[in-house]
Amino acid sequence: MYTLYWHPWSSSYAPMAVLRELGVDFDLYEVDYDGGETRTERYRRLQPLGLIPALGLGNGRSMFESAAIIIYLCDRHPEAGLAPGPDADDRAEFLQWMLFLADTVYPSYNRYYHPDRYTASADGQDAVKSRALTMAASQLEIVERRLADQGPWLLGDRFSACDIYLQMMTTWHDPPRALFEVMPRLRALARGVTERPGCQWAIRKHNFATGFEG
Repeated sequence: MYTLYWHPWSSSYAPMAVLRELGVDFDLYEVDYDGGETRTERYRRLQPLGLIPALGLGNGRSMFESAAIIIYLCDRHPEAGLAPGPDADDRAEFLQWMLFLADTVYPSYNRYYHPDRYTASADGQDAVKSRALTMAASQLEIVERRLADQGPWLLGDRFSACDIYLQMMTTWHDPPRALFEVMPRLRALARGVTERPGCQWAIRKHNFATGFEG
């Protein structure tokens, strides 16, 4: 059985939602982040950087990196249809968007929320945050254009786990509604994800704003 090491307000949301959408058995272990558990030797064996999430695979092994966890889970459980198979025509696009989100968009939000990691000057942190949010929005404009041309999902008519991963990132925008006001197709995608039962369950566990409150 899988064990997801998670914490509210973290990128454990997307793997948790995928696990729930797959309909597989899994345990949850809420990491005591405030109590310093991520700095312990035990946790560092799961995640060497002390970040969240990590996934126990039930065979004595574990893995980290949220995008990798999602791809792995989808490949292990193809019957759920959350990712194209290795030989499917749209497999390349699935991997493309997962890695675009993980390697391009994700770092922009990291700079926004952790500006101290990207400048040695305390006076420079506001500039890092401002630039990071602008970059994230410009990167998501690429997604908006894709959805306009070939939506409603990143893989066209096919819903996949990369849509869940994308919706997670919209919750990191400050505020999400500012993003949705200028990107209506991204808003529609995010709304569709939040209406899925497995995603609703994971959103409640993580207790963050989606931009659709009220």
